[in-house]
Formats: sequence, structure tokens, C-alpha cells
Amino acid sequence: MKYPLHKFVLAFLDFIVVCLSFSAAMQLRGISKVGAETWYVYVRSPEFSFYFLYSLLIIFIFQSNNLYKVNVFLSRSRQLAALVISFFYAVIGLALIAFFVHSSWVVDSRLAVLYFALISFCSTAICRILVFRPAFRYVNSKKLFKTNTLIVGTNLEAKTFALKIRTDNIYGLQLVGFVDDAFPLGTRIFDKYKVLGRVRGIPRLAKELGIKEIIVSVSDVSHAELLRILDTCKKCEARVRVTSSLFEIIHKKTAPELYYDIPVAHLRNPSDDKLTFAMKRVFDIFGSLIALAVLFLPMVAIAVAIKLTSKGSILYTQVRVGKNGKRFEFYKFRSMYGGSDGDPGRVQRVQEFIRNSSKNHGNGSGGSNGSTKVVNENMVTPIGKLIRRTSMDELPQLFNVHKGEMTLVGPRPCLPYEYDAYSEWHK
Repeated sequence: MKYPLHKFVLAFLDFIVVCLSFSAAMQLRGISKVGAETWYVYVRSPEFSFYFLYSLLIIFIFQSNNLYKVNVFLSRSRQLAALVISFFYAVIGLALIAFFVHSSWVVDSRLAVLYFALISFCSTAICRILVFRPAFRYVNSKKLFKTNTLIVGTNLEAKTFALKIRTDNIYGLQLVGFVDDAFPLGTRIFDKYKVLGRVRGIPRLAKELGIKEIIVSVSDVSHAELLRILDTCKKCEARVRVTSSLFEIIHKKTAPELYYDIPVAHLRNPSDDKLTFAMKRVFDIFGSLIALAVLFLPMVAIAVAIKLTSKGSILYTQVRVGKNGKRFEFYKFRSMYGGSDGDPGRVQRVQEFIRNSSKNHGNGSGGSNGSTKVVNENMVTPIGKLIRRTSMDELPQLFNVHKGEMTLVGPRPCLPYEYDAYSEWHK
């Protein structure tokens, strides 16, 4: 399981509380009277369906405000602050829906919205702070559910983790041992805990020892070695977390959790998150359709301007490499004169740029001049200069998005010869 069981339990508890808060608000307002004889009719009504779906949305709001991070739900002040922000957004969203929809199955009463805000906030705070929080602490103190943990690395931060687990284990972690390539097997690192294996053997160790959590805390390693360690860890079923000393390889917007006051970030394998990808695909389909409808006239105007000012086709198509190395036909408005594909120096310049980027990765430089464009400007048409400067030449890619070959938010699809020049870490 890539997420701890307690997070699912807490999310389910929140969902039930919010659903009941909706019903309680409606009852108090007198909008929906549900008796023992009519509950089954109520749960089949559009009103109940709306409450159900909106409660799910509120859980996602909680998630975005870090309410399922251990250091947040174990802290009264942080938790209450995050709940205030979350319910503010939830109530604003509810009020906007009620304003625009005007339907009896949506909360169409200001007083009912107020009741919901008060009941849901108070009941959620009480359940989290007075019920779940002490229950979580009790379960972990009694070691009813052990989370077998493996630490990769033997630096000071790794030993600090081991010490905290040994003396004040409020997170339910059960340290099994260490992994480090620099020490012989069986070397005692801290107390009774020893080096159990090498990095390449982590998947086997995780399976044999029932490891559910891997803490990566290494230092003084090369970028390539660090990526090798993380890739090896991600092959396991266990959750992988990295310590603050490795935050330079984590996206800056990632909000860390605190384990024993040590910041750690959950390193997720995106391919496992099928729900997120499904939601992203729905967003891409509707987003591309709306964008194509809104931009239809500007796209027609660009097409006419291209046709009138230079010879050649309106659209420029090219084979690109997408997710998992899959090739597809990529669309752009033509911004260069015909025959520019035959530029003999372009392939060489691009591959040289990639090699330079690989050598300079991590220093903020994308090559000798910091430019990510390798283009012969003499081949660009007058209209092409305008649409390239404003990125309007990219608009036909909305068709690629709608077809599922690209996504509205994602990396640039590369050319086949670029892909061939990439190192594995690029891919």
C-alpha cells in the first residue's frame, strides 16, 4: 500500500462527518425531513447524490491543505488552521453553486449554508482532535500495527531517525535495519540495528522482511547514484520517503511531512496513481474542447495569414515521442519556410545542446547561452515570428491533447533523434 492505512481511515471518517453535517443542516433548516420510514428514498434522491459528491470534493480540499499529513493532524493549532482554510473554500464553492444552479437539491438557503459551515467545522474538529488523534497515539504506543521500516544510508540524519524511533515512536515505525553500500553486511550502525544489504538488494529485502516504509537518507553521492537509489526503492511496494538533505531533487512545491521534527517528502511513483490520471484525462478532454471553441476564430485568422504570406501548408506535422516512448504525429501552425526541416546542422546542434545540458544539469543552465531554442532565425516567416513569440503556433496541439497524445499540463514531446540522445535519467 503506497499510503498508510491511517490516512484512509481518517479520510473515511472526514467523509462520513461531512455527509452527516449536510443532512443535519438540511434538517435544521427544515428543507429535508427524513424519517425512519423514508431514509431509503432519501439516499436515492438527487439531493443526497449532490451531498455525496460535494463531500468527496471536500476531502480533496482537505488533502490539498495537508490535513492528512502526520505532523498536521497530530498538532491542534496546525490542524485547526488548515480546517478553517479548507471549510472557507468549501463554503464559498457551495455558495457559488447554489447561486448559479437554483435547484431544490442544492443548498439554496443562506441559513442552511451557515448551518453546514458551523456543524461541519465543529464536528470535524471534534472527531479529529478528540477521537482520531488520541486513538492514533494509543494504537502506535501499543504497537498494534507495526510499520516495518528500512533506512537507506548511515549518515547523522539516518542515525537520528533510528534514535527517535527507538525512544519516542509516535508514528508506529518499526526499524528493521539499514542499507548502505559503504559498509560490510552485519556492521552495527546504531544500537542493535545493522547493515542488512546493498542498494541493489532493496527490492528483495523489502519483500522478505515485509518492509512498508523506506527512508532514504544518503549524502555525498553523485546525482546519477542518487537517482539509481531512488529508482531502486520505487520498485518496491513500500512507501518511499526522502529526508531534507535530499530536497534539491524534490519539486519545490512539495509540502514535506515532519517525522520527529525532521522534514521528509513522500516520493510517489506517478504511474501507480490511476485515479489522478483518469481525472487528468477528463480535464484534458473538456479543457481542449472548450479551448478549441473559444480559439476557433483566432485559429482561422492565423491559418489565413499563413496561407497568404508564404508558400506551403498551413499546418506543420512532425513525428514526436510521447509517454513511454510512443510516437505520434504532432501539429503546429507552420512558422518557417518550406524545406527548413532539411537544415543539416540542426540535428547536430540539438544533440550537442542535450549533451551540454546533461553535463550542466542542476546548475540552472541549459547550455552555453542558457537558450532552449535551437532555430535558424533566417528560416522563420514574418507571420511565424509573431506566432512563435506569442506561442500561438502551438494552438493546433489542442487536437493532440484531445486525442490523448499530449496533455494540457505536461512535458514537451521530443523529437526521435533527441530521444535517442537522452540518457536514462532524462527519460
